Amino acid sequence: MAQRQALIFIGGDSPHENALAYVNSDPEALIIAADSGWEHACAAGLTPHILIGDMDSISPAHLADARAHNTTIYEHHPDKDHTDTELALHMAESLTYDTIHVIAGGGDRFDHTLSMIHSLVAQTDHATVTAHIGQSFVQIATPRTTTTLSVTEGDTISLIPLGGHAKGVTTTGLKWNLKRSTLKAFASRGVSNIATNSTVTIALRTGVLAAIITPQENR
Repeated sequence: MAQRQALIFIGGDSPHENALAYVNSDPEALIIAADSGWEHACAAGLTPHILIGDMDSISPAHLADARAHNTTIYEHHPDKDHTDTELALHMAESLTYDTIHVIAGGGDRFDHTLSMIHSLVAQTDHATVTAHIGQSFVQIATPRTTTTLSVTEGDTISLIPLGGHAKGVTTTGLKWNLKRSTLKAFASRGVSNIATNSTVTIALRTGVLAAIITPQENR
């Protein structure tokens, strides 16, 4: 059965060219814009099917454009417990999309970027969750299944624990492979490994990892 993919554009800086090359690979994807992510989706040649958020950063002209395109709009009160990105992620999950990919420019606000990376983890029980953040590609790795990354030899691969230690980490395709290792949450051991193959695999027993690919030409 074909994977159903949701693409989520968020606000902030414009997406990197690496992300724009990715978004046109699935013409059947559901396009969700989180607030001013509408502008970035449209700049990529896509019209979002859904616009969600508190609409505090989207311009009046772009909001009018969304209405003119009969886009489904979910407007939330600014005094809310979830960021616009989380609202978009929850929407994709509620519609049972099994692949969720977030497009982020990566240079807006560090607090937003940090919270966004952590919010990706909440969706991993039901979907494969990935993101472009600036020039880098991120995939969330969990014990649920072995994570397989398609890379180019020489790419930088960093494995960052999220929410606690990651234990029993075993990898293939890296210059410094791990075998049933522990990556501690407050240490940098998993940073800046190098791909030695076109495929990297990551398995772990407990915990969660952000697997971050930075292309060799962008290091």
